[in-house]
Amino acid sequence: MTTINLAPLKQKALNFPEPVKSLILSEPDMIDAQDFISKLGTWLKLVNMEERQK
Repeated sequence: MTTINLAPLKQKALNFPEPVKSLILSEPDMIDAQDFISKLGTWLKLVNMEERQK
């Protein structure tokens, strides 16, 4: 099983808009790679939605 360390992403997420920031920060520091891939698509959609609202 491959795991991904989210600590670097969490550090960058401090500058992300809500709700992406809270979602990423609520994740454990280490997650399964397949879970990361699944969640990444949702996080990107939320960031893009926020950017369009500006």
